[in-house]
Amino acid sequence: MTSSADPAGQPVALVIQRRIADDGFAAFARWNGEVGEALKTWPGFLSREVVPPQPPAHVDWVTIVRFASPAAARAWLQSEVRAKLIAEIQRFFVGSEDVHILPDTGVQRDSAVSAVISFKVPAGLEDAFLIWQQRIQAAEAEFKGFLRHKIERPIRGLHDEWIIILSFDSDANLNAWLDSPLRQTLLKEGARFNAGMSVKRASYGFNFWFPTGKAQAPEQSAGLIWKSNLIVLLVLYPVVYLWGFFISRPLIDSHGVPVWLSLFVGNLVSTQLLGWWLVPAAFKALDWWVAPKAAISRQIAGYLLLAALYAASMGLYALLLAWHWGR
Repeated sequence: MTSSADPAGQPVALVIQRRIADDGFAAFARWNGEVGEALKTWPGFLSREVVPPQPPAHVDWVTIVRFASPAAARAWLQSEVRAKLIAEIQRFFVGSEDVHILPDTGVQRDSAVSAVISFKVPAGLEDAFLIWQQRIQAAEAEFKGFLRHKIERPIRGLHDEWIIILSFDSDANLNAWLDSPLRQTLLKEGARFNAGMSVKRASYGFNFWFPTGKAQAPEQSAGLIWKSNLIVLLVLYPVVYLWGFFISRPLIDSHGVPVWLSLFVGNLVSTQLLGWWLVPAAFKALDWWVAPKAAISRQIAGYLLLAALYAASMGLYALLLAWHWGR
């Protein structure tokens, strides 16, 4: 079940898929920035790309981290640094992580979509599994939009599963095959291989996994962090000001509460409001702008909208101050 090739010195891609609860979106965005900072100094780290979900078809966040060798990737996976980072965000995970370490030869993105299907094939049944996969591939080829079916064998030191990368030209055509009665019949015929089967959807095509080019994937984390900070500021500013104007000043400060305690209470309340409700709601409302691959017109529209909202906030608070001092 293992390849005879020695992968010890070749670059690898650590591909992690995870689903994040809706109320954890903002926390996860900030957490990704922390992970990026930790990886910058990690031995063997090459690059990282974060692919956000595209619901309803693709609900997982996908992180692709490239390392110079399998040893560097495994060291990161097993490190205390990563364990501590995971502990910070794990409460927002829906289900468990899906982790693969695959040979990496560069990235060339395309507009197709994929299903990543992994199998734990029992020892001695490898040939039967390949024959069964040939039958499946022949059936897939008859379906509209089929592009490619790639089998990645287990490789010692990288991964123990057989991994199938299946690509179609659209979500609709991929769904037509995955939900088809013919596929269900073939799965029943290969039931002995399906005990450990896992199917994950991915909003990228075949070339992402097994590319022919050498282009480096663009780093998305800096742009995501920048936009995330702007969105947090959009809701932080009014919360801090309105709390101070309507609650802290008349109900707390005026009763002789020390400034240091008043400030702590205000920060405690505002961080809870932001983390649980306001920031997640703002991210949902602006997800069309946060997406790294958003069209330039959407990028401009998003920045203009934020500028207008910032100006409206400052204008409102200036009016409140003028009204207060004019009484």
